Amino acid sequence: MSKSCRQGASLLFSGAVHGSVWARIKAWAEPFLASAPSKRLAMVPVCVLAVVLFMQGSPAHGALRIDITKGGLQPLPIALSDFVDLSPGGAVLGQNVSGHKLIEVVTADLERSGLFKPLDPKTFIQTPAELWQQGPNFRDWRLIGAEAVVSGAVHEKDGKLVADFFLHDVFQGTLVGKGKRFTAPVRDWRHVAHRIADEIYTRLTGESGYFTSRITFVASKGDMKWLSLMDQDGANRVDLTHDRSLVLTPRFAPTGEQLFYLSYESGQPRIFRWDLYTGKKAIQGDYPGLNSTPAWSPDGQYMALTLSKDGNPEIYLRNLRSGELRRLTENNAIDTSPSFSPDGSQIVFNSDRAGSPQIYVMDANGGNARRLTFEGSYNAAPSWSPRGDYIAYVSGGGGRFRISVVDPKGQNGRALTDSWMDESPTWSPNGRVILFSRQSGSQSRLYTIDFTGHNERLVNLEDSINGSDPSWSPLVH
Repeated sequence: MSKSCRQGASLLFSGAVHGSVWARIKAWAEPFLASAPSKRLAMVPVCVLAVVLFMQGSPAHGALRIDITKGGLQPLPIALSDFVDLSPGGAVLGQNVSGHKLIEVVTADLERSGLFKPLDPKTFIQTPAELWQQGPNFRDWRLIGAEAVVSGAVHEKDGKLVADFFLHDVFQGTLVGKGKRFTAPVRDWRHVAHRIADEIYTRLTGESGYFTSRITFVASKGDMKWLSLMDQDGANRVDLTHDRSLVLTPRFAPTGEQLFYLSYESGQPRIFRWDLYTGKKAIQGDYPGLNSTPAWSPDGQYMALTLSKDGNPEIYLRNLRSGELRRLTENNAIDTSPSFSPDGSQIVFNSDRAGSPQIYVMDANGGNARRLTFEGSYNAAPSWSPRGDYIAYVSGGGGRFRISVVDPKGQNGRALTDSWMDESPTWSPNGRVILFSRQSGSQSRLYTIDFTGHNERLVNLEDSINGSDPSWSPLVH
């Protein structure tokens, strides 16, 4: 072995050469050194290995980070080890609650996002106890292809679940952020798991997660329709209405604590506001004719809605405290389906004032209306992303209805789905995923898709129940 190669190897393994390229070289070269250093290194000098791996394009690693703005990226290999149960006298915290159950929910959340590839626990070399007590043996985790590893422990204290977790960068051999503790009643263990998944998502993407959120939707079976509420992964579903009245278009308040929805319980279409914590509901105005498509302003002080009380469906703005009503649109066309921009300064809506339903945007006071969509003869049901960068809507043509997006300037439009009847788009709290309903024959199911058009997923629902008209809540802390 040449002197320069010996010096290079010495620098490499002493840590004087910084960066993930050298960490990966070290992981690759360690077996050669361990088994037969002189013979192997004479055949394949470490300096040559370094050059080869560097020329293959190994990136400067720095902080471990996923670029979620790119569609079709390769999911990050992540090892999610069972959390160690530290409760005295047993491994089970309450009914069927364990460190294994907790990590199952975290794993499902991250895998479903399409950004992570949870590795098979059967390939793990370190046991959960070893990982928790001794810390990661990063060489072992590199050998199975992990780029990040999660360790943790749970115990019960005073009737509450306490979960501690750490996230490690395998190539750097460092922590990603600090350790963090989550505490909640044992019955809310799934919520703790979602919070851990959100924390991992945030640390590795730089953006907020969306796993601690809920979905409300119109559930149906036969000729029955009712409002239902569930976690974003389909768990913990509860039915909110139980009568036989037709209900439509539930919409979460910015706080996630209230809903608008349309009901025919009085025989006429009327908009109700429902407080999810008190169970109280109240009609939001009782105007003649059509009352439909309610939308909350970002500050929760106003409701935009469609009324036909003056003879033609138009968009109005109602002050939720004073009840004051203001008309925003005025023409012979049908104007409907308002949705506020995140800053509340604009409202997107659909109108057939140009001869067919198209997407328009106007100032929140009703002025400066301008058309956004020009392709296709049917574009409707717009929903503004919480990030403000895109508007999702339903685009129709050729007997098919797809979920599409366009930016607020009417540019960069594209279809995300390719089915016969996709409807009712609504955004995740971080503005990266769109939830929608898909009708196929007599069935209607809920799906999610990334705003890039990748990672389409079916949302878990009981087989006998249909789902439509979804609304995605903000994060629930």
